[in-house]
Amino acid sequence: MRRKMNLFALGMAAVITLSACQKSPDSSIVKNKDLDNMIEEAGNTENGSGSVAELAGNYDTYQTTITDDSLQVAVNVDAKVDIPKTNQMSVVRIRQKNLTQDLLDKVKEELVKGETLYDGSALSIRTREAVEQEIQDWERELAGTDDAAYKDEIQREIDALQEAYENAPTEIALESYPSDGKIHSVSELYQKDQQNSYYAWQQELNPNGEVYYGVSDGKNGNYLSLYVQNNENYGNCLRFGSDKHGYINMNSVVADSEGNYGKWKIEDGFSEDDLLIESAGTDDLIEYTDSSATITQEEAQTQAQELLEKLGLTDFQLYEGGLYGEAVTQDSEGKIGYRKVYILKYLRSMDGVFVNNDGEEKLTDGWVGDDYVKKMWSGENVEVIVNDDGIVGFYYRSPIEIMETVVEQASMKSFDEIKDIFEQMVVVGNATGSDEEEKVSIDVNRVILRYTRISEENSFDTGLLVPVWDFMGRKTDQYGEKQVLKSDTCILTINAIDGTIIDRRLGY
Repeated sequence: MRRKMNLFALGMAAVITLSACQKSPDSSIVKNKDLDNMIEEAGNTENGSGSVAELAGNYDTYQTTITDDSLQVAVNVDAKVDIPKTNQMSVVRIRQKNLTQDLLDKVKEELVKGETLYDGSALSIRTREAVEQEIQDWERELAGTDDAAYKDEIQREIDALQEAYENAPTEIALESYPSDGKIHSVSELYQKDQQNSYYAWQQELNPNGEVYYGVSDGKNGNYLSLYVQNNENYGNCLRFGSDKHGYINMNSVVADSEGNYGKWKIEDGFSEDDLLIESAGTDDLIEYTDSSATITQEEAQTQAQELLEKLGLTDFQLYEGGLYGEAVTQDSEGKIGYRKVYILKYLRSMDGVFVNNDGEEKLTDGWVGDDYVKKMWSGENVEVIVNDDGIVGFYYRSPIEIMETVVEQASMKSFDEIKDIFEQMVVVGNATGSDEEEKVSIDVNRVILRYTRISEENSFDTGLLVPVWDFMGRKTDQYGEKQVLKSDTCILTINAIDGTIIDRRLGY
């Protein structure tokens, strides 16, 4: 078999957020977050209005300028106030949901269409060709350094690789790695073959979870990959990828990441920041014209909607979409192959309102008593990737299960109250705490009332969907660095019921 592999680096970057000490205002806004109290306020008709249409009054737009020289923050607001067309918003209890064998079988039926899938762990086995390429890379590194200690380290690596080369197979016969198509516990797969480096890696990062990984042999000119994981620490997800030029990378245990091949909206143009490959530039891009997107976005959306209905994912609505360049392979010389696709993102819709946790996953990363705990819970979403070849990508990330409606038609504060909270807290929350002369500059261009997920501090896997006001825009720090390049980010999230500030990374 001619084995084609995506050569993007596998791995997971640890994100550490450091917060400078900031001056806190004397205000009830900064208070202990008591979910029981918040639920009580949601059910209290004297707390506010349960009618969504009444919340914003005449605020079609919201404009103001805030400057605080002492805290070195400047805020300009020229924003559309986006109120959903719904009669009510509620408080709903949820929990993380495992992916099931039934859903996996439906995905195989609709997207794999009877093609045989083999155990994808076989792709982790290094062939002689792959080891030889690593040796050549290290030899170039060796020739380019004068550091004696580094040379010794490189030579030890080369010696180890030369030994591995002697034991490596010339090619991988996937037929020797059958798959039963079932989701299995990671520990079961690891115990069956402890020499399998892929399942040893899974055992390290998902010891109590479940996994399925299947790939086609590519003999028909199309390489399929299908991956499912239930992982209590890094999230649950289902991933499907199809490409003519190699296997789509599925190897990240972080539910909201697939290894990030790189993608950019065609109308915005390519930027080096769009790819996680050093020294990437337009000269390094090769377009695969045999896998393009000449269909319309409406045609792509029709295919995506039909798939969601067949999979039973009827609670999701199109949130955003467009024509993208998507990097799928990289060769030994660093050339990046990309294809044109429509990427369509779907979010859960409840009461006709999107549930949005974009931008920040809930993160616990530190010591809890005597145990070190690292857990992530990203926002639920579905992404469907479509081009002339049909559906070439499908991702279902961090699914949730609705347990009960806690408060129907929740009472919420008026936008007059919310904007006062915003104007106070946007300054305090973005103060630099440094002696830099330059101010933090914030531009807010949209205010949205929608749902987001919050959870109690001592309960990671369950939470509540609550109405929030998201203030969207762009932020430039005191060093002149923009927080985002081409899209808006959430500057501040305020609970619409009790007016508390929600830290999306803490999850409450």
